[in-house]
Amino acid sequence: MCHLYSEGRSIDSLARQYEVNRATIITHLDRAGIDRRRVARKMSDDSVAKAAKRYGDGAPLAVVANEFDVHARTLAREFRRAGVSTRPRRGR
Repeated sequence: MCHLYSEGRSIDSLARQYEVNRATIITHLDRAGIDRRRVARKMSDDSVAKAAKRYGDGAPLAVVANEFDVHARTLAREFRRAGVSTRPRRGR
């Protein structure tokens, strides 16, 4: 597991492969003394502002996320950080 992580595998992919919680993977990496990679932010403040404008004009979150080449969860998280309210998903 530690070798795979060192070769570039993500904590999430290892957790799925070994069918454990990501915290378990982190614990093993920490015990082995392996430094974890920092996760780079996928959007700049400027791109979040542009995405918020597009979303505010009525485009669905998933569509805007796709346009900015990020996952909808990533965009929703960025919106929360920027104080942008999101609409409830349909069917919920």
